[in-house]
Order: sequence, then structure tokens, then C-alpha cells
Amino acid sequence: MRVILAVGFLGAITLLASCKSTVTLKDPGESLAGLRIEVPCANPKFNQDTECHWDQGLLQTADPNWKLKLEIVRVFSGKAGATYDVSLHVRGVVEPKNFTGGTVQFDHFQTGGTPVKNDYNFYSLHVSDPEATYTFNRNEQKVGHYTFPIDYRVTIPIRGGAIVTMGAYDSNDVAIANHEKHIVVGAPPSPLPFDGQFFQLDVDSVTAR
Repeated sequence: MRVILAVGFLGAITLLASCKSTVTLKDPGESLAGLRIEVPCANPKFNQDTECHWDQGLLQTADPNWKLKLEIVRVFSGKAGATYDVSLHVRGVVEPKNFTGGTVQFDHFQTGGTPVKNDYNFYSLHVSDPEATYTFNRNEQKVGHYTFPIDYRVTIPIRGGAIVTMGAYDSNDVAIANHEKHIVVGAPPSPLPFDGQFFQLDVDSVTAR
């Protein structure tokens, strides 16, 4: 009360407004809403319908390292400097990619590592703080003309104010088609198969450390 009297009426309003805004901070997870990358096939398919070209409208030529480079960039909200455990629901239909090095968390998910140079694409999430790159379609088996569904959950650390980049990268304009008609329940266009590949991240929860 003494503080409010000391700063006066206008100061009291400012303090109250500040307290109110602190209480009503939005869920930091909302800053990561809508993370989905689609790489549809351009028809007709070829090689017994196991391959297709990416939709030509997706091709990027500005970066010489990639034929296909799709990115969604977000600033993770939350208190600056605070670290949060962010639980993500990972879903999609993807082709395989092999890596050297890195830490395999489980199955198709790994941290760090170097993608093997071949014509198979990969899907990743880069976090600027604490800095790390996570890959979601790592596969132990040899690459080949097949796709597989991913549907799992992971938890990663992200600090407030970090830059989060979700990306799909490919060195050519050829993709493995979803010729096996994989469907990921709950992810559009379920119950129909997606004609191509997609990669989707949904925030399940955000917990401050």
C-alpha cells in the first residue's frame, strides 16, 4: 500500500495494469501453432508410381545448396532467458534419411549429426537457444523407394525469445511418393492418404523449468 501511495494514482494504475498483464500472459506454446510443411506430388508419377516431382511451385533456387527448401520461422514466446520443456506431437508421412553422428533419441528422432549426401530429403527443427538441430525422419534402414508414417511425441528445451526454424530440405526435385497410401490418424487429410509428404508439429504442453 505504501508503494501505491508513493507513486500516486497514475502510478497505481500502471502497477495494477502491469500485474494484470503478467497474469494474463499467453501460453508460450501458442507461438508455435500451425507448424506444418506440405510437399505434395506433381502428377503424373513415375517409376511404377513410387516417385514424383515436387510441386514446381515449391522449388527454391536462391539457395544453391538445395533444390527444395521450405522453412517456417517463429520466435518462441515466454519469459526472456527462462527455459521451457516443450512437448511436441510429431506426425507426418516422410521418406527415409540416413545420418552420421548425432545422438539418436529413439527410432526416427535424433539430435545433431550430419545428413548423408544423397537425394533423399530430411525434416528438421532448429532451435537457436539452447542451440540444437532435431531431425524427425532419421531411419536406420537403408534408404529406398518407400515412405513411412511418423506419429510420436518428444520433449525439447527452448528458451524464451529463441528462434525456432522448422524446415524441409532436398537436393533434387524428386520425391518418394506415398504409393503405400500411409494415413496418419488425426492429421489432415485423414482418413485419406496425403498425395506426397508432410511434416507436422503440434504443442502438447509447455512447462517452465
